[in-house]
Formats: sequence, C-alpha cells, structure tokens
Amino acid sequence: MFFTVSLFVFGICSIWSSTVLLAKIYPALFPGRELASDIRPIGAISSGIGSLPVVSAAQLPSTNVESAFNRRINVLVMGVDKRPGDQDLDRYRTDTIMVATVDPLTKQASILSIPRDALITIHHPGGFTYEDKINSSYGIGVEAGKSFSAGAKQLEADIKANFAIDIDYWVLLDFKGVEKLINVLGGIEIDIPPDLAVPDWWYSDEGSPARWVSYPAGKQHLDGYNAVAFGRNRETLRGDLDRVRRQQLVLQTAVNKVFGQKLLDDPVGLYNAYVNVIKTDLPQSRVLPFGLLAKETGGNLASYSLAIEDWKNGQPSYTYAQHQIGGAVVILKPEAVQDILATMFTKSTYARSSVEIQDGIGGNEGEEKSNALGRYLHFTKALPTVNASGVVAPQNETTITVYNQDWMNMAEDIAKWLNVPITNIRTASKPPGSALPDVVITVGKGFKVPG
Repeated sequence: MFFTVSLFVFGICSIWSSTVLLAKIYPALFPGRELASDIRPIGAISSGIGSLPVVSAAQLPSTNVESAFNRRINVLVMGVDKRPGDQDLDRYRTDTIMVATVDPLTKQASILSIPRDALITIHHPGGFTYEDKINSSYGIGVEAGKSFSAGAKQLEADIKANFAIDIDYWVLLDFKGVEKLINVLGGIEIDIPPDLAVPDWWYSDEGSPARWVSYPAGKQHLDGYNAVAFGRNRETLRGDLDRVRRQQLVLQTAVNKVFGQKLLDDPVGLYNAYVNVIKTDLPQSRVLPFGLLAKETGGNLASYSLAIEDWKNGQPSYTYAQHQIGGAVVILKPEAVQDILATMFTKSTYARSSVEIQDGIGGNEGEEKSNALGRYLHFTKALPTVNASGVVAPQNETTITVYNQDWMNMAEDIAKWLNVPITNIRTASKPPGSALPDVVITVGKGFKVPG
C-alpha cells in the first residue's frame, strides 16, 4: 500500500518549479516525453501562464529509446513500524519493503514486494558480510549513520547487491502516515477475495487501544485505520506472504481512487495532504516531470512479489526454513528471483520481441549450450520470450537471423552480449502469416555462453 505514497510524490507538480527554467532544461527533466506545442503546467496554477516554447523533436534526447533519460525510474518504498517510545531511529522496523518502477517509454508502472523475512546477504558498513533478514538492513544503516537517509542507503545497497536493482530515490513513512493518506482519499472501496479475508482479530496500532476488527470477503468501505489494519494482518496460513498480497490490494485500490478523483490535477492539495507524513530524497527539480509521468501511467499498475505460490509447475518461488539467526526465514530460489525480475524489468524496447535458439552443434554439447543460452537471455538480459527449436544442420559459426527489421537493434545487442561479430547478423523476410520469431540465433561450434 505504500506505493500510493510514491505516486503522491510523483504527483506534486509545479508548485515550486519555474516554468521558464523547466523549458530550458527539459531533456533531463521529462523522461519519455516529447516536449511539443501547447504543453502547459497542470493543476491549480496553470491559468494565466502561456505555453512552453515549441521545440523540435529532433532536439530531444528523450525521443531516442537508448537515451539515458529514458531508463526506468526505481523508487524504494519503506513502511516502518514506529511504536510509542521508539525514540531511537534504529528501533524502527521496515515491515514493508517495495520497489516501485516506472518505464518512461511504455508508461507502465509496476510494484515489487520483497518479503520482510527474506534471507539476504547484509553488506555491513563496517566492511563485512553476513546473512540476516532483509528487514534488518535499514536499522543497520541507521545505527551506523544516525539518520533516516543512512538507513535508506543501506537498504538500497543491499537490494542492489542481492537483486541487482538500482534504486534512484527512496520514500519512508510509518503506518500513521498511511492512515492519514487513505483518509485524505475519503477511504477506499475494496473487494476482498475469500482467501484474504480476516476473521475476528484483536488489533492495536500501538497508538490507540486494541479492538476487535474483521474483514470478510466481498466489497466494503475501509477508512485509513481499517485499511492499515487489513494490510498489516499476517495471521492467516501464509503469514507475511498473505500480508504482501493484502498490501498490494490496498495500494491498487488506492491508486485507482487517486486517478478516479483526478487528484494529480491538484498538486497543491496533494502536497498539503502528505507533506508532513513522509520522508524522501526526491529532489524538487524532479517533482514536475514525475507528476506528468505519473499521470501518463493512467493508474495502470502491475504487481509482483519475490515470494509467490505458483512460480513454475505449481511450485513456489521460496521455501521456509529455520535459521540460526532465530525463527523462520524465507529462502528465495535464485532461479525464481531471476525469472520474476526478468519479467518485471524487461527492457521496454524489447518487451514484445520473440527469440528462438537453434542448435547448430548437436549432441549433448549443443543441447546444453542452447539451454544455457536461453537461460542467459531470459534471466540475465530480460528478454521476455526465448524458445529452443531443436537441432539444425551443423555450422561452424554462431549466426543471428533477423526476420523482423524492427528488431535489428536487439540483434546487434545480442551480438555484443555473445561476442558474435556484427557481420554474422543476417536478414530474411518473414512470410505473411508466418509464426516465425523476430530473431533466430543458431549456435555454432566453439560457442561459449557468456559467464
């Protein structure tokens, strides 16, 4: 549910920024946009301000899909369990850890939940490493650096080291902040599926007396207090993993309401609603472009989790185990993590491509290398559709055949990844109605899978 706050952060549009200054530095400020005529500031201050200058698309680095300004924007969203009496910063617990990502080209927003009990390698500021739950990372950073920022940077570093996700900005808030934001929306109308229903539960938010709450299956209205309570429950069969699903349900419902009420059209009201309840390192210079980008997503939000029940052939992406650090931990399966991240972070320009691998070696060697290449392209390079088609006539060199000229850039990228000469790229016509893939890689003798 904390991703809602990231959208709020994106949504503070033009309250501080100078329109003239923005017009001058638009290439770096407007990810994925083509600044053209009649683009005006949005929100309450738009009246009386003229259009930004007309700019030729050829002048915009953002029109180039390879531009650095078009790379994904990743925001670490942390929900901390701050309780009465917790005066020391390092006593705050990150009960919710999410990575929000927006692709400036496709305008697709996604959210990744990382289970708080996931076992990872902690890279301690003191220069040593050890295993612990990921929810300990933030506190370790705070203890070393004595600041919220130090805690966030520590968690950023551990996410980078364990999952290869680069974090651009972070957002931090506690449950009371979430409660306030949900109330600003007027509560949410949520449809609870039977497997996420919560029976009678003696609940306390540690800031008010405990009381009985219940959240049966079906449609119901939840105010901030009850939305937070529902999202925090983990007393069902799958514990924290069900809590992740409840939080994602709350956040998607809240995001829908944000867009339904067109709150991103009122940046001042949005800013006033949340300014005192979050902490973030998002600079003011990025506020306007992120607000525009958030609007362009249309509220379309894809939800992912590193711990899912049905990852492959009915098998989960994790196991539970008792660990020497104390209690049960979530052990994430490396191949499953790679698969989930590859699906979520597919390069936008290759999102609809298809690649086929042919075995031009034969025997066990050819089969092993073809399968390994498929795993490399899918898991490491995040190509969405990679299939092996079997053995073909033997050939000495590895070749790449492009059947769809739109994917020539991808073929060239693949050649670089595989150390295949560009001269080994061929083109061929795809017959009308053919099911041929966009790119075919034929593995030849002597081929070595990268890594």
